[in-house]
Amino acid sequence: MKKIFFLLLFLVQLILSANAQKGGLVVLKDRGIIVRSFTVGSYINFKFINHQWITGYVDWIKTDSIQISQFALQTSTTAYGTWAQDTLKMGTLKIHVNEITGFAHDKGHYTSVFTNGALLKIGGPLYMGLNMANSLIKKDQVFSNKNLSQIGGGLAAWLLGVWQSKLNPNYRPIGKRFSVEVL
Repeated sequence: MKKIFFLLLFLVQLILSANAQKGGLVVLKDRGIIVRSFTVGSYINFKFINHQWITGYVDWIKTDSIQISQFALQTSTTAYGTWAQDTLKMGTLKIHVNEITGFAHDKGHYTSVFTNGALLKIGGPLYMGLNMANSLIKKDQVFSNKNLSQIGGGLAAWLLGVWQSKLNPNYRPIGKRFSVEVL
């Protein structure tokens, strides 16, 4: 009698533990370490394969695809002339996990002008313009040998800023560092 009772108890526990994880889990990994996870009902904001940003809630997760209830927040004017956020529901979207090309950073993520290249992209052309303006004010030749090296330095700073902005985008691109997986 005890053997049958323990066998039934074992089977009930096995059935309950098998049904405990009905839905899947979509995870964003940074070099193999889970950074963010999404379950059914989670808010998700990602870049689609056609470079469109999709926002919505996860409806279901299968082995290789997910369904999202899309919505968009739009700023609109109220009857009193103030601004308010309006939600636009856009329907459901079924996608394969490989169609996700990037994830947005979390709210409160700080982006520095030093790391995203903005300082060099602004400073380089300003330095070139200042150098040219000073040459014109002093009535020197703008493209003399002395000025060409300084103008080239401003151009090099701008190119370095463009390169730095490509290395540090303001989202998490799926590729070498980040990956998406369904568990």
